[in-house]
Amino acid sequence: LKKSIQLPFRKGKKYKIIQGYNGSFSHTSKYSKYALDFNLKELDTICAVADGFVVGIIEGYKRSGKSERWRDYSNFITLFHPKMNLYTQYVHLFKNGSLVEIGDYVKSEQAIGLSGKTGQTSIEHLHFNVLKANNSGLESVQIEFKEGYKGIDLKKGDWVIK
Repeated sequence: LKKSIQLPFRKGKKYKIIQGYNGSFSHTSKYSKYALDFNLKELDTICAVADGFVVGIIEGYKRSGKSERWRDYSNFITLFHPKMNLYTQYVHLFKNGSLVEIGDYVKSEQAIGLSGKTGQTSIEHLHFNVLKANNSGLESVQIEFKEGYKGIDLKKGDWVIK
């Protein structure tokens, strides 16, 4: 399933990949194996990768840690993209860092949130995942970006420029 979307940050910005597909730290489950981690700093702007609806927001947490017990303490935004029948998730946001509300319709490249360091992480970054529904919930899918990058080719240390 190859869908083409925008990179999840503002035009003119460049960021480094700190973990790619099937990453050693956390991208190992059916739910996250095709996630990408970008080295956004705290309060950097996160943008929608395609038109869609805001279907989930968690933004009340402010702490983080490396261990598994921090897993459920990430702030994140979930969008649903009806034209592609896919969900996108933007994770580890800053406390109260959502710029949108549940039910909002967002346009591709619209600012939706502020990056942070919440939940199971030891560094500030954006964990970005594209998901499709299946019989048991949601599963991570491979993606390509309109800027010419293929998710499968992006490795730790690579730079992406929008």
